[in-house]
Amino acid sequence: KRFKDAGDDYSSIMATALADRLAEAFAERLHKEVRTQLWGYKPDEATSIDDLIAEQYQGIRPAPGYPAQPDHTEKATLFRLLNAGENAGMA
Repeated sequence: KRFKDAGDDYSSIMATALADRLAEAFAERLHKEVRTQLWGYKPDEATSIDDLIAEQYQGIRPAPGYPAQPDHTEKATLFRLLNAGENAGMA
C-alpha cells in the first residue's frame, strides 16, 4: 500500500510478486510436511526442485481459482469449514 500511495508502481508490483512467491513456497513446503510427516503417506519421499515443479509427487494441493480447481465458489465452503471469520478474521 505504501508503494501504491507513493505512486511507485514498480516497487508495488515487485512487492506483490515477492509476497506471492513466498506464499506459494510456504504452501508447497507445508504440503510436503503433510505428505511426509503429518499424514505420512509418503514418509520416504525424496523430491528434487524439478520434481516439485513437475508435480511428481503423490497427493494434490487443490486451490480454488487455480487451473486444477477453477471454481471460486468452493471458497465459501472452505471458509465455512475452517470458520475463517472467527479463527483468522477473514471475510
